[in-house]
Amino acid sequence: MTLGDSDFVPILLGTGLNSYAVARSLHEAFGVRSLALGRFPLRETADSQIIDVRTYPDLDDPERLLHQLHEVAAEFAGRTLLLIANVEYYIKVVLEHRAELEKHFVIPLPSFDVARRVLDKADFYRTCEELGVPHPRTHVSTAADVAAGAAGNLPFDFPVVVKPSDTEVWGRMHFPGKNKVYLATDAQALARTAATIASAGYDGELILQEYLAGGDVQARVVNTYSDHTGTVRAIATARVVVADRNPRTLGNYNALATVRDGELEQSIRHLLDSIGYVGPANLDVIVDARTGQGKLLEVNLRVGAASYYATAAGVNLARCMVEDFVRGDVVTEQVGRERLLWLNMPRVALWLFGKGPVGTTGRAVHTLRYRADRSLARRVSAARVSWRHAVDLAKYGKGRGSASAF
Repeated sequence: MTLGDSDFVPILLGTGLNSYAVARSLHEAFGVRSLALGRFPLRETADSQIIDVRTYPDLDDPERLLHQLHEVAAEFAGRTLLLIANVEYYIKVVLEHRAELEKHFVIPLPSFDVARRVLDKADFYRTCEELGVPHPRTHVSTAADVAAGAAGNLPFDFPVVVKPSDTEVWGRMHFPGKNKVYLATDAQALARTAATIASAGYDGELILQEYLAGGDVQARVVNTYSDHTGTVRAIATARVVVADRNPRTLGNYNALATVRDGELEQSIRHLLDSIGYVGPANLDVIVDARTGQGKLLEVNLRVGAASYYATAAGVNLARCMVEDFVRGDVVTEQVGRERLLWLNMPRVALWLFGKGPVGTTGRAVHTLRYRADRSLARRVSAARVSWRHAVDLAKYGKGRGSASAF
């Protein structure tokens, strides 16, 4: 089947949930099919009629990725190719080789210097401090120094959130006991965690951060789009109903409810506009239960895995990219206003695992359940993904609030 249309061909890097969210949003807006490249086939994009998946196990080699992109450019010579990277590693490669790739692709990403200010967590928190953007109190050190006790007296109490500053490097590391983030209950636990991270070969900066209690109910996720002038044009906010409990994927979400938070949205606009950010962004936020103030945890240079909630609420981020970078149109101001429940697990699981009626009235949407993509094989793949998250919730503890740490 044909990929793209007479205007453009969407080329997605990554085969996970966020790539399917982008493909679905593009299909809803323009009726186009997308091409996704990745290392492995994943159920989130398997058996789909709206996305063509091609996988290459060695795509973790930048030269191999570039070669494959040049092959795609030759295959679709003469057509406008919209390159949307949905994984941190791919984003880094695209940014480093942007001049070469822009001969063939249009790329909705910020400049390398702007990207560095938000991709590296240490730089990100320094930027927040400079701009007066609320964020958790933070101390930056190296894993080796923390393991040796050199972190000294921290300006906040235990427990302490521990996470690597360089998420792209961390994402490609594999070792027993690896988590996305850690929670150290005392100085001894902090030293042990840092020693584990250092011995695994991570030599970048380590983020130590105050723990803001409150559980899932205090977490927010925000997705935005900033046009080529560096101005936020679209923004949609949701609160977390159910966070992922699997230690390997902490920080992801399985149920969200859309909300409006004018103060938080203004703070995010101030941050992104001040640094000249361009393209889609996914921001994690924790609301400080003591003050009610939303504090930024991180910014990702891509749409979030849960980003389809924004499309369903009236903010189609993928459409923004096409209007801005392909058609050269002015992107109209958009704010997510519709109240709805976004799910990445069966709706009944909210009842089964103790959430009761929370968010279970009104319209619900599930990224993988799309009427235009409903073959039997596709429905089976989507169901397996959905129930896998429900099983994780049961396995790793339905009652534990995790969002405040991550």
